[in-house]
Amino acid sequence: MTCPECGEISEAVADGRCGACGYAFVFQPELDGTSDAEWLDLVRRTSAGNTRYFTENQLYSRYARGRVQTTREISRRGGLGLALIVLGLATWVYALKADWGLTLVAGVAITLSGVWQVGTGVVTRREPTPREPITRWLAKWLAAKELPMLLQAPQLAHAGLELSPLRVECLVIVERDLVLDLLLKNDAHQQLSALIVSERGYPEQLAREARRLLDERSELKVILLHDATQRGVELKSRLGASSTLPLAGRSLLDAGLFAAEVSQIEALTSAYPSGHTTQVPVDALSYAALLAGLAGVTRGALSLAPGIFEAADARSAAADKERAA
Repeated sequence: MTCPECGEISEAVADGRCGACGYAFVFQPELDGTSDAEWLDLVRRTSAGNTRYFTENQLYSRYARGRVQTTREISRRGGLGLALIVLGLATWVYALKADWGLTLVAGVAITLSGVWQVGTGVVTRREPTPREPITRWLAKWLAAKELPMLLQAPQLAHAGLELSPLRVECLVIVERDLVLDLLLKNDAHQQLSALIVSERGYPEQLAREARRLLDERSELKVILLHDATQRGVELKSRLGASSTLPLAGRSLLDAGLFAAEVSQIEALTSAYPSGHTTQVPVDALSYAALLAGLAGVTRGALSLAPGIFEAADARSAAADKERAA
């Protein structure tokens, strides 16, 4: 077992501690299915080297990449096909013994029909990897140690205008309070020059400022951010009838995550296969991808995907330039 503190490898650890530095291990790989080093590596990749706040959804999404589970099963049609193959072969054998030409043809036809039924009756299912390991590992880790950058519940109810940019170029309204915390605690408001509030008017002081700006600036761009779920898709209609923010009659740019975009973004398709794209939280995206998508929208894109693709292309070009140099 590799110690994440000192990097030493110990076959036997006395009292659950590293023999070299005394680090207290949380996980037993043979029982838990992961080690402290593997877990902390997952946390580091999710939090960009422990420099960004992150949510459990982001932790799971990072873990789930490349772990889509594929299963195959025989449907009722396939079962019927197997029965037809058996019947067809039996008829065929009987016809060969009795030398009945028409019976032989019928046996062949039944067999071929059964083969077709089996071929079309095998159902392939692709499911996201279970979330249970992440939930279990997270609970066990938090019972013993801390994850300072993890966001588990909204914490900014009393936040004030210090979380508003000096110049507000747009208003971003998010569906869930925790996503708002993810954005604000990672300084997205400064990077996007955006005032960010949640659908329910959280935090109150920022919502009050949003109402003031909406009353004074008719040209203020309003961007919506939501999950790729039925409730998320309905955010725009809910806000149009809401009394929390004066949005009736305003143009709202719905840049939330949609199922069609889930199928386009590689980091999501490797974790959420087709058939499961309507249950994807927007914070399944990394913070970097989320920021890139929103930045693209502030520049005129109609959805998150173009900004994410643009950022990926820029990184690829920079890497190519570095390799060539």
